[in-house]
Amino acid sequence: MTYTAPKKPLSVYLLAFLLVFTGVGGIYGGYSLTAAPDGRIMQMNTDILSNSPFNTFLIPGIILLIFNGILPLLIAWGLFIKPPWQWPEWINLYHKQHWCWTFSLYYGFILIIWINVQIIMLGFSSLLQPVFALTGALISILTLFPTVFHYYRKHL
Repeated sequence: MTYTAPKKPLSVYLLAFLLVFTGVGGIYGGYSLTAAPDGRIMQMNTDILSNSPFNTFLIPGIILLIFNGILPLLIAWGLFIKPPWQWPEWINLYHKQHWCWTFSLYYGFILIIWINVQIIMLGFSSLLQPVFALTGALISILTLFPTVFHYYRKHL
């Protein structure tokens, strides 16, 4: 008897789409803010940073690039490839799940927290804020769907 991998559920494709959507936006926004820390590419003024610890958009841009650009793209890639890397297991709290499942759950929370901190520090400044907050919630919810949960369960 041979083991055949289960078919990838539609919910995995939806989850990956949301991660790629967010990642592409994070790459664009992060690059734009680091390339022009005065905010001119994004048509933003550094005055909105007055309630934050930053004078320019450089550090927020780097954080955006890494955590909302590279990270979700890496997770989306992991959802399809399921690389057997051991280093992500160091922070995988759900050891019976593949690390990409756990990181997807982490990322949904990171995105929700990122948007809330942004609103606290900068105020409500864009319709993208509720869009990305909702995206973070949807990523968390889709990650917890039973079909996704079972698909990324490790076969020990």
